Amino acid sequence: MIDAFVLKKLVRELSDLKGEALRQIHQCGKFCIELIFHRATVRLCVEPGLAHVCLTNREDLSAQNPSNFVTLTRTRLRNARLKEVGQLDLDRVLYFVFDKIDETGEKHEYKLYVEFFASRSNIVLVENDLVLDDLRSFVGKNAFYVHTPSKVNPFDGSEMRFEGTTMLSRYIVEEVAGFSKLTAQEVLHRAKIEDKPLSALDDREKVSLKLALVSILDDFEKPTCYVYEIQGRRHVFAYPLRMLGEPTERYDSVSHAVDEAYVWNLRKAQMDKLRQKLMSIVGERLKKQEKLLQTLAEDSKRCERAEEYKHYGELLKYANVEGSVQGAVECFDWETNQNVLVPLVPGKDAKRSAQYYFEQYKKLKEKAQILKVRIEQLQEQNSYLEQTLYNIESAETMEDLEEIREELAELGFVQKGVSKEKRSEEANFRKFIYNGFTILVGRNNKQNEALVRKASDSDVWLHVQQSPGAHVVIRTEGRTVPKDVLLYAASIAAHYSKARYSSNVPVDYTLVKNVHKPKGSPPGMVLYTNYETVFVNPLDPDSSKKI
Repeated sequence: MIDAFVLKKLVRELSDLKGEALRQIHQCGKFCIELIFHRATVRLCVEPGLAHVCLTNREDLSAQNPSNFVTLTRTRLRNARLKEVGQLDLDRVLYFVFDKIDETGEKHEYKLYVEFFASRSNIVLVENDLVLDDLRSFVGKNAFYVHTPSKVNPFDGSEMRFEGTTMLSRYIVEEVAGFSKLTAQEVLHRAKIEDKPLSALDDREKVSLKLALVSILDDFEKPTCYVYEIQGRRHVFAYPLRMLGEPTERYDSVSHAVDEAYVWNLRKAQMDKLRQKLMSIVGERLKKQEKLLQTLAEDSKRCERAEEYKHYGELLKYANVEGSVQGAVECFDWETNQNVLVPLVPGKDAKRSAQYYFEQYKKLKEKAQILKVRIEQLQEQNSYLEQTLYNIESAETMEDLEEIREELAELGFVQKGVSKEKRSEEANFRKFIYNGFTILVGRNNKQNEALVRKASDSDVWLHVQQSPGAHVVIRTEGRTVPKDVLLYAASIAAHYSKARYSSNVPVDYTLVKNVHKPKGSPPGMVLYTNYETVFVNPLDPDSSKKI
């Protein structure tokens, strides 16, 4: 989330706290603590994927029991005075130096190191170069804390050596401090050089590389920080990545940039976790029901023999018993005007066999009726589950996923959580304005149901044909809906459906008065009549039209 260049800028901001006393240390997560000073709070997080440090106004007062590390650190550092904030070379290691006089009058100097090494990120408390403890138990107690610089620091004016057969990008990552694979590509981009072995660089290219590094250091000295969204996560950079184009956000404060990126990434991680959990629950349920549906379909297929048994019984009822041969009776079939052999039930004569066939006919007919109802119920439930899976996949906010979780809890699919204050249903609809018409789009099954329930009979309802998707309503206010508005709404309905990546998608539309919810059906399931169909390409609504 942050690199060594961002860390260097953070050191400059955090240095303003020098001389302040540390009032308290608060643990706000398994791998996250807050250093609370008189004028500011510093968050230190070493959770993999979210590791960072920054000044923050968001004091997290969650009831997290302090770990042994935090308890020890409180004992040693509470009321200690911050003497220095620094960075080890241009590495991803930040340190705080604290002075403290204990109860006996003895003076201590403690160092709190914060290491940002991906999955090995850690916080280490050190005195006299000996490790007292570390948050993630990676370092042995009483071990020496040692850091040996091994890379060229571009801020020191050190010369790069372009020798050997190593690829240029790899050389920058491994030998020049502060650069990752991504930012090494930025150096090549600014130098306008393709990746190649060091030995293949000519003098002009070597000069271009040095100038590219100088331009990055110049951009670093500017106050602006840049946030880019890369592979679904937000990362902060101390200089613009020109190869990526426009950044997602710009900030004048590096702590503000890191704090906002952290909150966004944390929210995204929580959403991804809940989304995966709900998809697993619904997917497993759907898988089981599809297997059951297949079994019932096979049973229903066997019930098709009912008419055959009935016919056997009728033939045997009027058969000439003298025509029986080896477990069968020759009967005249008046439907085909031919003689046919009807099998007798083992151990039974013609009369009892006929009775058996009539009994089997009655049982299979009754079973077929029960199976038909059950299959229809399962098909409806599977349609609901498929729609719910789509809703989970397309949910845009944590609130959307929480609404789906509450819906599933009401159906007994998941445990009920802590009840939250109910939000206005209409406030959460997606809302668009097009040529004076309001178009509302549901985000989940409950909203889809509420959308229809709250709509007027003269409003127009739309839904992609025979595929999971959102319900869409055009509020007409008694007006006739122009063709362009109808097609726009249909394109939105196609976009907010499982067919969003298809073309020429069929979308059904009708008046809301023709849309009905069957009694006892799951949320969002409706039947509709008197509809027409248009074929459209999915359209992602322009953000300027979104309310």
